[in-house]
Amino acid sequence: MVNDISVCVAGLTKRYGERTVLDDVSLEIRRGGRTVVLGPNGAGKSTLLEIVSTLRTPTAGSVVVEGHDVVADARAARRLIGLAPQSNALDPLATPLEVLEFQGVVLGLGKRAARRRSGELVELFGLGERQDTRIAKLSGGTRRKVDLAVALVGKPSLIVLDEPTTGLDPLARIGFWAELKRLSSEGGPRTLLISTQDLHEAEVLATDIVVLREGGVVAHDSPDALKSRVGARILTLTLDTPESTHDLLDAAGAGFVAEPDQPTTVRLALPGDPAVLRAALDDIGAAASSVEELRLTGPSLDDVFAALATPTTPLEKEPA
Repeated sequence: MVNDISVCVAGLTKRYGERTVLDDVSLEIRRGGRTVVLGPNGAGKSTLLEIVSTLRTPTAGSVVVEGHDVVADARAARRLIGLAPQSNALDPLATPLEVLEFQGVVLGLGKRAARRRSGELVELFGLGERQDTRIAKLSGGTRRKVDLAVALVGKPSLIVLDEPTTGLDPLARIGFWAELKRLSSEGGPRTLLISTQDLHEAEVLATDIVVLREGGVVAHDSPDALKSRVGARILTLTLDTPESTHDLLDAAGAGFVAEPDQPTTVRLALPGDPAVLRAALDDIGAAASSVEELRLTGPSLDDVFAALATPTTPLEKEPA
């Protein structure tokens, strides 16, 4: 429904001379979701986010954020957007509190309101002990928290993050992911639009994924839906002896196959057919005394990304 859409992109094209960076991109971003944009280098991810954020103007097409065209009504759209760019642009000699108060004044809050809002964000992100420390002396994870806090000063309904955890250590990244998930679920519907090349980050954060290649959208769906389109779940059994494995393969009704070079391991692709699953359960039951390990695995976003790397991909077109 229209009321569920935060960002509507229609026929978006961006050219620099003869080079086309975005080519007739159309998509809708759900309000309250965490939409992650994936794609190889040069696919147009940053350009898409910059146009949505009113930092660049399109060659053709339109972007509407919460009912406001980002070109014709850029000022109104900008008030609804909080941007955390890939490169840290904070004044290294300022403190988090100073940066936040300055951003509030820039946004027209007035000094008193800016100070109050800054205090709220310092508390929200646990920056109290560092609020008067110069940015240059903060850790990368803390600086990234300040980046996000700055993006939230104006209480935006859309938060745009370009490569949000680049350069952070693993613990800082995990903490930052938790902050993003909390932000999207607290304080009313808040939409996150995130660009990343980290597939694990996408796996953790995304409720929706947009995949770009060569300036076009080749897939837009939930993570689970994309995974199901590139492969089936795999059921793997490890049995106690090669003889038990041979007996199972002889008697199996579900189409188990031997794993090369592993004489006690068999695998079965589960395409979603209930009859195949029932047959597999019957086979496992018959061989239960010989089964030492059972694993059920599914395709990952790595598989999705690999499938999209070649021109002849099953995700080339959205399903009808």
